[in-house]
Amino acid sequence: MTNKLLLIDGSSMLVTSFFANANIAYMKTGDTSKLMQTKDGIFTNGVFTMCRILINIIQKQKPSHIAVAWDINREDLVRRKMYEGYKANRTEIKPELGEQFGTIQKLLASCNIPSFNMLSHEADDIIGTFAKKFENEIPTYIMTKDQDALQLITENTRVWLVTSKAKDLYQSRGINVKTLNIPDGVFEYSPLTFEEEYGLKPTQMIDKKGLEGDSSDNIPGVRNVGPVTALSLLNEYSNLENIYNALESESEKELKLFFKEHLGIKRSPIKSLMEQKEIAFLSKELATINRDLEGYENLTLDALQLNINIDGLKAEFEKLEFDSLLAKIS
Repeated sequence: MTNKLLLIDGSSMLVTSFFANANIAYMKTGDTSKLMQTKDGIFTNGVFTMCRILINIIQKQKPSHIAVAWDINREDLVRRKMYEGYKANRTEIKPELGEQFGTIQKLLASCNIPSFNMLSHEADDIIGTFAKKFENEIPTYIMTKDQDALQLITENTRVWLVTSKAKDLYQSRGINVKTLNIPDGVFEYSPLTFEEEYGLKPTQMIDKKGLEGDSSDNIPGVRNVGPVTALSLLNEYSNLENIYNALESESEKELKLFFKEHLGIKRSPIKSLMEQKEIAFLSKELATINRDLEGYENLTLDALQLNINIDGLKAEFEKLEFDSLLAKIS
């Protein structure tokens, strides 16, 4: 075992696993007849693929500690109460995928892999809280497909971002991915690689979303402020607060000239920024991962120690008819 805490976004991993192992007929027509399932009709394609990924990670990465975090609802989220439109663009989860959340969570409980969820908060908030709580005790790695987690990167916390571009990202840096001790299909973001990729520090990701918004989560952002303008403003002013301090303390004429001549911003965003100040700060708040959730004050690192109940895991694999995975762990 390696002294390493692995924090996994379980919802992200299960959804990705489900679609990675969905057949063409399902993807085109929604026909579930060929989806992987047990003789009793329990859908298992996402669970099977996620378990295979987890086994590979545990066998190769050998983390000493692990935790899996879950999203469990949208309606009761604190962010939904702040802004009704938050994630309102998301479609309802298909029943054949939805039922697999319960299946995988029961399996993880049976084999003693710690799982966590909260009614009012998302998996990102749990992961952010755990990373902050333990990163000074143990090297911490976050595995997710959700780019929101990139704001959590520190010298002690790295993000393993699941992306189809992972190989290209390494090749562009002259790195042979085969020489790295990382899971397949992920790019490891550190403070350095994040800054190389985005031109910002990780914590500025939330200011970036405050300005630009985020269509995937239906975070509005400021109208007419795009990625290029946002990057220029943040490189000059660091954060949203400083941008508005400048807007409110300097003349519009001087700022327009400064934006144009020094920041290369030809189309002035001043009017949009001033008119939508409230939206900008709301968007930043929606994008900010809560790193201080209540309820985990007494949680110790020992509670996350990896100690798999192999008998429990085998029993679940037998119920789910995962013969190939049974052979793998045997």
